[in-house]
Amino acid sequence: MKTVPVKEIMTENVVTCTPNTNVAKAAKLMTEKGVGCVVVTRNRKPIGILTEQDILTKVVSADLKASRVKVGDIMSKRLITIEADSDVLEAAKLMTRHKIRRLPVVRNGVLAGIVTASDIASFSPDIAETVEHHEVLRIEEMERSVCEVCGEVKEGLREINGRWVCEDCAESQG
Repeated sequence: MKTVPVKEIMTENVVTCTPNTNVAKAAKLMTEKGVGCVVVTRNRKPIGILTEQDILTKVVSADLKASRVKVGDIMSKRLITIEADSDVLEAAKLMTRHKIRRLPVVRNGVLAGIVTASDIASFSPDIAETVEHHEVLRIEEMERSVCEVCGEVKEGLREINGRWVCEDCAESQG
């Protein structure tokens, strides 16, 4: 298989915030930009990631006021990253091994982009066959979360083009 660096398929304009940003502001940013996560940075270096699942499980389900919760308090701190010149197959293996769908891309420790499981699957559906456990790369379904199109908490969201979408929005987008 021909090797292709992650930088060839990554999204360069990553939505970011600082650890001191409140969750309400981060959620609004995610909604406005149509993304499912923000990478948390300090001096352009990624230090964590905040996903819609983090917001749902750590803020909404705990009935906390999002404007009073700091991103740094609920973000995923054990951040896995990959260098921009690394191979796409290595990115897929990392994502599978760590059961993640989003992988920040760095150049010398500085955030350069982000690659998602959907990016990899769109780039090369054959990679799913190459990776030993490719459950991360197939279309997944989530029991209950926030639809990234309408913003409502819904049952049975599906990942479509890297976004978690409810059934109603999936039909209107299709």
